[in-house]
Amino acid sequence: MVTVDDDLDHQGMAIELINAFTERDAAGLAALDAAGRAAQVQARQALYDYVDRIWEGAKARGLDPAVRPDWNVVAGLRDLTNALVEQAWQAQADASEDLSSR
Repeated sequence: MVTVDDDLDHQGMAIELINAFTERDAAGLAALDAAGRAAQVQARQALYDYVDRIWEGAKARGLDPAVRPDWNVVAGLRDLTNALVEQAWQAQADASEDLSSR
């Protein structure tokens, strides 16, 4: 069983979630065929890009989301979605699939 620190902020919780999910995600991705892994990369990248646009939009409006506690949830989602993308890319690499489309 995974224990979680009750004092974690959103970003800390996202990091805990990433660490707890990595092994199961890797197994799930390994069970997919090449097309399934490619679809996962595409879907995960689209979600990351969406969250990143929110983050970058705040910066473009002159905010500094990295130091604002009310933006910690977006930071956590960026970390989480980035980790999901990286995990899918790693699954493709582990399966010796073509990664030239990155």
